[in-house]
Amino acid sequence: MTEQDKHITHIADLIVAELTEKIDDTGRRELENWKHETPEHLRLYDLYQSTDFVARKFEFIKEYSAIEAYQEFAGRVVQAKRRKRTWVLYRSVAAAVLLLFLLGGSFYFFHDVKDESISFVQKIQPGSYKAILTEPDGTKIDISDTTFLAFIQKEAISRKSEDEVTEVLYHTITIPRGGEYDLLLSDGSRLRMNSESEVRVPVTFEKGQREVFMKGEIYFDIVRDSLASFVVHTRQGDIRVLGTSFNVRDYQDEDFLETTLVDGKVAFERKGDCSYLKPGEQLRLNKKNGKTTVEAVDVLLYCSWKDGRFVFEKQRLEEIMNTIARWYNIEVFYESSSVKDILFTGNIKRYSDLDQVVNMLKLINKIDIDIKDRNVFVRSNE
Repeated sequence: MTEQDKHITHIADLIVAELTEKIDDTGRRELENWKHETPEHLRLYDLYQSTDFVARKFEFIKEYSAIEAYQEFAGRVVQAKRRKRTWVLYRSVAAAVLLLFLLGGSFYFFHDVKDESISFVQKIQPGSYKAILTEPDGTKIDISDTTFLAFIQKEAISRKSEDEVTEVLYHTITIPRGGEYDLLLSDGSRLRMNSESEVRVPVTFEKGQREVFMKGEIYFDIVRDSLASFVVHTRQGDIRVLGTSFNVRDYQDEDFLETTLVDGKVAFERKGDCSYLKPGEQLRLNKKNGKTTVEAVDVLLYCSWKDGRFVFEKQRLEEIMNTIARWYNIEVFYESSSVKDILFTGNIKRYSDLDQVVNMLKLINKIDIDIKDRNVFVRSNE
C-alpha cells in the first residue's frame, strides 16, 4: 500500500469513527483540518450528513466493493454496521464514498447529485475486425475496414546495409484489444489472429524457407511445401512445421506458452531441446522455469475462438476473464483473490454482447458481475 493509500484509508477510518461516535479529540482535529483543505472535501463531508443522500448512493457503493482499496476498508465498515442501527449503517457506508472519491471516482458522485437514480449500464459490443499494417518503411495503414489481408507473391525485395549484409524486409500486422483478423500469406497459408496479437511477415518468402515472428494468439493453417518448412518464431522458442493446423498462444502477461496441434506434425525447439507433437496434443512451456509438458487435450477448448465460441472446461475464472477482457476491451477487478480460482465450464457465443456473456457466467451461482463503463467488477455471492 502506498503512502497516499494509507492516508486515504486513515481519513476514511476517522469518518467511520465520527459516524459511530468513537472519534477522539486528536482524530476530530485532524478530520477538521482535512475538511477545510479543499472546497471538495468540505462539500463531500457536508453531503455525508444527509442520510437521504447516502441511502441513494448505497447501492452504488456496493457495486464498487471490488476495488482493492475499498476492500481493505470494507471490513471496518462491516463491523460498524453490526453494532449500529440502520441509519448508522448508511452513514458508515458513506465513508466508502470518500475512499472512492479520493481514488478518482468523484464524477459519479458530483456529476448530478440531485438525480434520484443514475444508470451505469452500458452495452459493450464484442470485438470486430481491427488491424494495423506497418510497412517496411514504417508507414502505418489502418486495414480494419477489410475482413482479411492477402499478401501476393512478389519478386524478392530486400536491401543491403552499408556492410553489404542483406536485410529482409517485413510487414507487421498488429491486432489491438477488441480485435481479430484473417491473414492470407503468399504461399496460401492462413493465419487467424486473436486480440492483442502481432505477426511479422517477410515481404516475400526466400527460397527454401518460410518464417514469421509472432506475439499473442494465432491459429495457423499452413500449406504443405516439402521444399520449404514453415517456422513460427515466438519469444520462448521456435515451432517448425510442414503442412499442419495448430494454435499458438503466447501473451506476455501469461505464465505459459501453449501450442495446440489439430492435425499434421510440429516440433517445438528451444535452447537445443526439441519436443514433437501429434494431433490432439498440446505443449505447455512454463515461462518462469523453462519446463515443458506435452499431453493430450480437447483441441476445441483451445481453438474454438476462431469459430466464434468461448469454450471452457473446469477453467479458473481469472483465466476466463483475461480472455474476455481482451476481446471486449475491458478491465476486470476482483473482490478477492479467492474469486479468481472459481472453476467454470461452459460454451458461450463469442460475438454476443458482453452482458449476455456475463449472464451466462452468473449461472455459476457463486459470483456476481457488474459492469460500469468499461470496468467489470466480480465478487462472490456466497
